[in-house]
Amino acid sequence: MKKGLMLIVLFALALTLSAQSSIATTDNFMAPKVNPAAIGFGNANGISFIGNYDEDGFYEDFYSVILGGDNFGYVLDRVGDDNYHRLAMSSFKSDFLPNLYLGLSWDWKNRHFKKGDIEESILIRPTDYLSMGAVVKGFFDEKTTYDFGVAVRPLFFDSNWKDRITISADTNYDREDFSKPVVGFQTEILDGIKLGGSYDMESETVGIDFGISFGNFEIGSTINADTENEFSYGQYYLNASEKAFRTIIGKQKNYFLDYKLSGEIKEKNPVHKFGPFKFVMSKGKTLSEVIEEIEKLKEDDNVKGLVFKSSNFSARFAQRTELKKAFLDFKSTGKKIVFYYEGISGANYAFAASIADEIYLNPIGSIDLKGISVKMPYFKDLLDTLGIDVVNLKSHDYKTAGNSISESNMTDAERETYEALLDDLFEEMVMMIQEGRGDKLTKSVEQLIDEGPYWDAELALELGLIDGVIYEDQLEDMIKDNYQSAKIVKKYNKVSATTKWSKPREDKIAIIYAIGSIHSGEGIPGKSIGSVTTAKAIKQAREDRSVKGIIIRVDSGGGSALASDVIAREVELCKTGKNAKPVIVSMGGVAASGGYYIAAKADKIIAHPTTITGSIGVIGIFPVFERLYEKIHVNWDTVKKGEHADLYSTHRQPTDEEKKISEDAIHHFYDRFISIVAEGRNMPKDDVHKIAQGRVWTGKQAFQRGLVDALGGMDLAVKEMKKMAELKHEIKLVEFEGDDADNSIKIGMKASSLIPDGLKTVWDFGTKMKKLDGENYLMILPVEPEIK
Repeated sequence: MKKGLMLIVLFALALTLSAQSSIATTDNFMAPKVNPAAIGFGNANGISFIGNYDEDGFYEDFYSVILGGDNFGYVLDRVGDDNYHRLAMSSFKSDFLPNLYLGLSWDWKNRHFKKGDIEESILIRPTDYLSMGAVVKGFFDEKTTYDFGVAVRPLFFDSNWKDRITISADTNYDREDFSKPVVGFQTEILDGIKLGGSYDMESETVGIDFGISFGNFEIGSTINADTENEFSYGQYYLNASEKAFRTIIGKQKNYFLDYKLSGEIKEKNPVHKFGPFKFVMSKGKTLSEVIEEIEKLKEDDNVKGLVFKSSNFSARFAQRTELKKAFLDFKSTGKKIVFYYEGISGANYAFAASIADEIYLNPIGSIDLKGISVKMPYFKDLLDTLGIDVVNLKSHDYKTAGNSISESNMTDAERETYEALLDDLFEEMVMMIQEGRGDKLTKSVEQLIDEGPYWDAELALELGLIDGVIYEDQLEDMIKDNYQSAKIVKKYNKVSATTKWSKPREDKIAIIYAIGSIHSGEGIPGKSIGSVTTAKAIKQAREDRSVKGIIIRVDSGGGSALASDVIAREVELCKTGKNAKPVIVSMGGVAASGGYYIAAKADKIIAHPTTITGSIGVIGIFPVFERLYEKIHVNWDTVKKGEHADLYSTHRQPTDEEKKISEDAIHHFYDRFISIVAEGRNMPKDDVHKIAQGRVWTGKQAFQRGLVDALGGMDLAVKEMKKMAELKHEIKLVEFEGDDADNSIKIGMKASSLIPDGLKTVWDFGTKMKKLDGENYLMILPVEPEIK
């Protein structure tokens, strides 16, 4: 009984401690417990344990566990045999008041969830030196109380000390009177050493707290005295945080970061839903993530350079161009980039050559530099042997997406298209190598490519393709010798806690990713473009008055003509509908056929020089199994009302009249396509027709023909949006996804990873066609060039 009473007393004192942790300053792991609104500030992520002790020792059944996320938190207070729970959440900062945060929590005891109570809270930080907070407790209780806190940073005028000393004052109002304030101070004179204290004028008691930060891990203790200024009780805490705070451990200086860049660089990792939750299952980095990381490393004075060890990654040529720009910007501050490879592909060599200060190769390493190619299997003869015919109706000869199953060999139109594409891509590849290593090479880049690949590392060194032949264990010594004793560090903390109270006002720009094949219905963000999902995302962004403009990142070879038109309509409404706002399309590696259709009505189209675009045309593919059915003795009979009721049946050849119906439909859709382009690009329809007809262009060629407005990446799209929307503040990109119906979580490797390279083209084509089941008329791109 005595122990239980003591626990209750200590729990009340612990709540007092939470109050003494100022509601105006507490934005770390204690935020869910002290002021839930402060969770939204962004420093509360992690898991923490708080224990209690007094002069008799530690309490095993009196502790707290706190879990924190981006905008939510959970607190468990264990007091003897009872569990006190709290679910806390914080709203994101307001678009109009960027330093205003609102919080809400639900508190309950043991299993009595429905008998809980609400706590509301607010945090306002108008400047870096002023913070104010308020908490309403006991919302459903007759004894509702109000806590108020204010804090200042008196050294705001000194850039080195402005966030090192904080003074706070907190008071309580119980509907009758205000309590005397609790005055507190917090200091961090030395990095990672936190010392603070408080004086409660009401109870005339003193509290002292001390903490040590090791970056992502913190330990500390709080000691509280009684009215006679003698030790009463204390708390200790352990906190593992997602974000790194200033640390007592000296930071690494003058080092090269071992930067990991491997796997597939995607525009967006596929997002899967499970109930109300979203899961990103891929381990790979997205293009934007890499660029953001490089920008952060550029600003870190301790990082002297980057080391890439056997960093063979896959990416489209346009993505490599965008990465190249980011890494060259990193080097513009005087930082260095070094590559080490045991074996390197041609595309990765061109990329490395364009940005590297030095490239090293293992003594028996190789450089698979041999150019770029298009390889396409043709299955007409195989299908003919099986008794399968394919009716491939297309608007023009250059619309060749269905040729792999309707032809025996590459057609002249196909070959002409690919020759033109490869000319531009090869020119870009040569330029990348020439710009980076031109003064080191002993032969022309074209000649070196023609004589590749290179299996002899010493020969590669002799030709100037690399700077040295070493083993990996010799790399660090090489770095030390060449770059002022710099070391190689394997880990870099990507996310740091912020100590600045005030954040600048931002203008919100919607970013919508249109990635994958286009089809009707719901899509999977980052994997496929569903007409319902994507159109809804565009509509949501248009109707959101806080959104100043929309950027659509397109990386798609097209798909359904109908679905493309549904999406294009929403793009048009951004210009002509209610709450109109500017729309810019930023093209990724591919934005062709249906991918171009959905871009055509944008205010501005920006592509990379190596983006594959165009392919303005329509096809209709209809398999016929009549001869196969005869071979396997399957007989079909039909009863119909309506001359064309069994049109597109697979058991018989279409009649001439039925072919004419389909051909007319394809030409109708083609006419619609070029009309959309003519309207969107402000071009005469005849001029569009001359550059359409299914022809595929690089971004550079499309720019020359008026199909795109500028050459560049996402950074240029953001700059252009800032001009078009006349924005004055920093840009905040906010992703809109719309809703999708895929609630599955997919774990493990993709099925396509089990398919031999020679058949991946067929697999990819079949996967696209499966998504387009029931779609008779398609706007789709043929095979993409393969860079080796």
